[in-house]
Amino acid sequence: MERTRDELVRLLAERGECSVAELAAEIGVSAGSVRRHLDILVAEGMLVSRLERQARGRPSARYALSAEAEERTSAEHYQRLLARLSPALQSLPAEIEGRSGADLVDRMFDQVAQAVAEEHRPRVNGRTLPERVSQTLRALSSEGILEEVEDAGDFFRLRNTGCPFRSTAAETHACCSADRRAIELLLGVPVEQVTTVAAGGHECEYLVRKDDEPGWVAGELLPVVGQQRTASAGGAR
Repeated sequence: MERTRDELVRLLAERGECSVAELAAEIGVSAGSVRRHLDILVAEGMLVSRLERQARGRPSARYALSAEAEERTSAEHYQRLLARLSPALQSLPAEIEGRSGADLVDRMFDQVAQAVAEEHRPRVNGRTLPERVSQTLRALSSEGILEEVEDAGDFFRLRNTGCPFRSTAAETHACCSADRRAIELLLGVPVEQVTTVAAGGHECEYLVRKDDEPGWVAGELLPVVGQQRTASAGGAR
C-alpha cells in the first residue's frame, strides 16, 4: 500500500498537478483505489488538491505535491545548489564592500545560473532556436528547471510545475531569476519569466519569442510540442 503512495508522490513530483483518472491510468489501478491513497496523502500533508471546473458535469479534483512534500523530495537538489553556491561565496570577499545584502544574494545566484548553463552548454548546440529550445528542455529537465515546452506560434512557452526550492525561492526572488537566466544563457535570446510557483502560481512559465532569433525558419517544429511532457528528475538551481 505504501509503495502505491510512494509511486503517486513520484509521479506528481515528475509531472506536476494530475487528476485521479490520469494517475490511475499511469499506475494501472482503479480510480477508487487511487482516490483512497490520495485522501491519505492529503491528510498527511503531502498533497494539496483543488477543484477544476468542467465544461459539463461536476468539477474535477486535481492533486499536487504540497510545499512540505516538495522540500522532502529535494534533498539531492539542495546538495547541488549548495555545491554551486560555494564557489560563488568564495568569490564574494573582494566584492562585498559597498554592496547591500540583497545585491550580494543576486550576485551569488547569477553565478549559480552561469554554472548551470556552463555545465549543460555542450548539450545545447543547435543552429536554430527550435533546436536549442528542445536541447535546453532535455538538459534542464534533470535540474528540475523545465518540464515541457509548447510551440505557441509566435513564441515558445516553457513550463515547470514543481519547485524543489520553494522555501528558498519564497525568501528571495534571486532563486527564480537564476532559473530564467540559465535558460537565457543556453538559448542565447531573451527569456521572459511570466509566473512562478514561489509567487503563488500553479507553475513557473517562461516565454521565448521566435522573432528574437533572426535565423528561425517558420514552420519548423519541436520534437516536444503542445501539452506533451518530458520526464523530470526533480530540480536544482
